[in-house]
Amino acid sequence: MSAAPRRRTVPVWTLLARVAVLLLVWVALWGTPTVGNLLSGVLVVAVVTWAFPGGPGRLAPEDEGRFRPLAAVRYLLYFAWALVAATWDVAVTVLRPRSKVAEAVVAVPLVSRSPVITTFVANSITLTPGTMTIDVSEQDDPVVLYVHVLGLSDAEAIRADGRHFERLAVEAFGSPGDRERWARAERELAAGGPPATGSAPGPDEEETS
Repeated sequence: MSAAPRRRTVPVWTLLARVAVLLLVWVALWGTPTVGNLLSGVLVVAVVTWAFPGGPGRLAPEDEGRFRPLAAVRYLLYFAWALVAATWDVAVTVLRPRSKVAEAVVAVPLVSRSPVITTFVANSITLTPGTMTIDVSEQDDPVVLYVHVLGLSDAEAIRADGRHFERLAVEAFGSPGDRERWARAERELAAGGPPATGSAPGPDEEETS
């Protein structure tokens, strides 16, 4: 009679990194790092961590995320740059006289299947001025984000930005399975084949004004 497999414990550094990332997202959503926002964030993160104790020991080893500090810094730096660039673009669009603002909803397929990576990419897009994730289709394979875009000029550029956010998120927090799927997708692109996340534009990407 074989013994039941013992559940692995969550490493302390992994738990601290998870708490820090959740707290950072909470403060970013409020927009101002006040004492009240920090205290309420600590409370919310504690409740979420207790109510949804997913992570190491709950998933197959190849699907468990990893925290990589240097890659996480690259992710934050790219997000900061995208935030500044998008803010400038939106300001120019709004202040330009008699400008016709093109709006559309663009489907952005993802490669990874991790809900953590999906959350990172969706929130990063939403926190960037001019774009907002309005729906996540988890029934599709791969997962598809539907992004409302203000001032759309190139739908494929929006998909490329989403894939770049996802690639950096996978490098910083992704599981071995997600990293392997990304490596396979990049090999397909290098070989001249269709991207693993590619999809033909649909009616949801029609331009509106």
